[in-house]
Parts: sequence; C-alpha cells; structure tokens
Amino acid sequence: MPFAVGTVRDIPVRGALKLCGLTWSAECLWFSEAVSSQIASLDPISGKVVRRLDCPGVRTDLTTIGGRLLQVAGDDRVLRLVDPEDGELLGEFGNPRPGNVLCGLEATRHGLWLGYEDLRQVDLRDPDGFGLIDTFPVRQPIAGLTVSDSYLVYADHHAATINLYDVAARREVAAYSVAGNPTGITWDGRRIWYCDFTTLQLRAIEVPGITKG
Repeated sequence: MPFAVGTVRDIPVRGALKLCGLTWSAECLWFSEAVSSQIASLDPISGKVVRRLDCPGVRTDLTTIGGRLLQVAGDDRVLRLVDPEDGELLGEFGNPRPGNVLCGLEATRHGLWLGYEDLRQVDLRDPDGFGLIDTFPVRQPIAGLTVSDSYLVYADHHAATINLYDVAARREVAAYSVAGNPTGITWDGRRIWYCDFTTLQLRAIEVPGITKG
C-alpha cells in the first residue's frame, strides 16, 4: 500500500489547462502546457512565469540536455530540441520505439531516460544516436519521470502515486500517494516536484531517503 505524503509547496499555474512536462534548470522550473502548446519557465520562489516559448504539439514530459530543452511532441511523440532563450527549434528526433507511448523523459550524466506508459518500462539510451544502454521494467504505467542519485522516480497519473525504483538493485522500493494526479515530474536536489493535472498546480513533496531537508 502506498504511503501518503503531503505537499510542502503548491504553485497554481494561471491560464494552464493541461499541464504535462516538468524539469528543473538554473534555479527555475520549466513546465509544458498542451493546450497552448507552450513551454514556460517559472520562478519557484515568487511563483511567477518569467518566460514562455511556443512549441507546437507539446505532449507529456520534457527535460534539459546540454543547456537546451528536449520536449516530447506530436502524435508520434518525437523529441524536439528547443533553445530556452528564444524557442528556436534546433532539431527533431524520432521516438526510439515508434508506435509506443513515450511519456517520461530525463537526461542525466548516465544518458537519456525514456519512460513508456504502455510498455511499463524505462529505457536508458545514449543521447548521441539513441543506442539502447539498458532497460528497466516497472510495475505501473508511466506519466512522467526523473532521476535522483541512484533512484528512478516516476509518476502514475491514474493511481495518483509517485514511485521509487532503485536502479542498482533493479527493483521498486516505495510508492507514495500524493494530492491530485501527477504527470510531469522533476527533482531540484532537495524536493520532488510534479505537475498536478487535476488542480493545475506545480506541487513539491519531500521523501525520506531521497530528499534533503
């Protein structure tokens, strides 16, 4: 049974109708919104949006890689590389598993992590050419993911849980029941943030063993 955990920060996103992706970069939260087809940067202290970028066909998660934004987009769930300064499209790459539902995305020093809702698995790929490095099966459908130290953290939208997977042990170790229904998810080095699809907020939680007080 999941452990219940309360939020420690809630930021309403004005004008949002469908929050999907979330990532942390340069002390800001970047989130994507599917109805407006925009990616936006938000100051987590003031709660104000400081920049908006157009990105047609925004779908599900996003991440940062090499100082740029990488967003899942379109019906084919391609990967779009976007300049965070002016929104210029710098490149577009096919879904490494065409036809499968790519929902989670995170870039780390280990590679590019891609989570598939329908397959219930996370691929770790080389960002240069997208060669497969490893695959991790998970128990629940993936709505968004992030990676913290040795943990893979993913959201299950329908079950309203955030789940921890120990990468070294290759097993799930905990599930946390959260407020609302999470989609995109990220880690700021202290707290886990998620998009609450139901109440249109960015929410933060603290989890023992993975977040620091």
